[in-house]
Amino acid sequence: MDTTYLHIILALGLIVFLRKRALRYLRYLQQEEYNPKRFISWILENNAFDTRGVIVSLLGLAPLLIPDSSFANIVILAQAGFFAMLGLFEEDPRDAGKKKLVLTERATKIFDLSFFFGMMIILGSVLAGITTSIYFMILYCQLVPFILVSSVLLLKPAENNLQNKLKSEAHKKFLDINPYSIGVTGSFGKTSVKNLLGDVLSMSLGPTFFPQQGVNTPMGITREIRERLTNYDKYAVIEMGAYHIGSIKRLCDLTPINAAIVTAVHLVHLERFGSEEAVYKAKSELAQAVPSNGILVVNGDNAGARKMATEHKKENTYIYGLDTEKGHLDTVISDWKYLKHGTEFTITREGISYQGFTKMHGRSALSNIAATFTMACALGAKPELVLAIIRDIAAVSNRLEVKDYGSFVQINDAYNSNPIGFEYALEVLRDIPGERKILVTPGMIELGHLRDEENKKIAMKAAKICDLVLVVNQLNKKSLMSGLQEGGLDSSKFMYFETRDEALSYYQSIRKDNDVLLLENDLPDLHEFREKF
Repeated sequence: MDTTYLHIILALGLIVFLRKRALRYLRYLQQEEYNPKRFISWILENNAFDTRGVIVSLLGLAPLLIPDSSFANIVILAQAGFFAMLGLFEEDPRDAGKKKLVLTERATKIFDLSFFFGMMIILGSVLAGITTSIYFMILYCQLVPFILVSSVLLLKPAENNLQNKLKSEAHKKFLDINPYSIGVTGSFGKTSVKNLLGDVLSMSLGPTFFPQQGVNTPMGITREIRERLTNYDKYAVIEMGAYHIGSIKRLCDLTPINAAIVTAVHLVHLERFGSEEAVYKAKSELAQAVPSNGILVVNGDNAGARKMATEHKKENTYIYGLDTEKGHLDTVISDWKYLKHGTEFTITREGISYQGFTKMHGRSALSNIAATFTMACALGAKPELVLAIIRDIAAVSNRLEVKDYGSFVQINDAYNSNPIGFEYALEVLRDIPGERKILVTPGMIELGHLRDEENKKIAMKAAKICDLVLVVNQLNKKSLMSGLQEGGLDSSKFMYFETRDEALSYYQSIRKDNDVLLLENDLPDLHEFREKF
């Protein structure tokens, strides 16, 4: 057969391979927020290089054993077929995994440019007559993720221009409508507080705009403003995430605020910030942005948040909490009792106590209620109405969400995890009526150099509460198991599983009536699975 045709046939196989392989890598690039540095670090840390394509490429060594031109041609055709099969039959990242690939406008642009570059490399190899070279095929297979990174970098100037244009339009719209704006930040709890406060203000004081789910980035908020903010909105509650110093300041520039809630300053995301001091500095940008005559509401149970109330005091500064031993509190929640269907509590403000109930569980939920109650009342809402609204609000999915299945109770706290939140979840596990207390967890991540220490500490606490612990994934296996053992839990009462699905499958095989099961944290694909390419 004419060697030109062989090069073309092999090139077609590589093109089919390129399409699927680029999509699969793009899913992880998207999970790393299109950050080239973090994406490449993930590849290196997880050894996420191509192996299947390399195996197909190495088939080209076969003609060395049987030096016959016809056989060599057959091998090349087989390689083309195998590359095409990889492209056709490998999992589609748009349908696979916990967090599927979403082909947004930006993702589509990155993919299209990457595919074009990949096609040009293949075309160049055909013209140069090197397509059938083993070295070329191996190199090409390894280049795919780096072609994606190159596309991100090349598109960055245009992407920045587009984002600046969209943010400018959103900023203008926000200023024109001019809702009373409340910013919410914290190392944890900010999404729950934003949703709670948004619902409470909507039903007590007037139409309220608040971005859906956990949207807390400039472009996410920009999109929400452009699509959902209306002229009727009297209030706006904006969740503000901090990924580095300056993040919250940029968000406050986008949506100038009149008031703020700070839920906590803690060592969550320590890997990104480097130190707890940097976390505090980043979160403080919200308190600094509140005008002197504005409202600042902070969590008095958290040292960092309480510190802000002193360093950035406003005309109207209020401190809420559950622990009166840590200092003055303007709003106090006390005498809480966990039931299967919710939590009863007492809340006190300005010397007046009110009886409350929520469908939610855990001290974190009570703290979020205290923050919401404090801000809503400061804005003029009647306390009794606020509590009546809160009574009917269900827990946010996978945030200490208690589900009573009759024969057993399941506590879903899988959205994220941090040392304080984990401890609160264990308290709920302990206090909800039941016979066996069972924990399924991969532990906590993004704690930097404190990760092992914090996971060991929380495992020691879990050992005092749990009858059975199912540890998921290698990431924190050593520290968790060490903590469980040192905490006094018998080694027959904790087990290891590669994935959460395996752990849950095992649990279903041993489930008993009156079990209480806590699912604490769920690792994203980036951390749980070692993707094979």
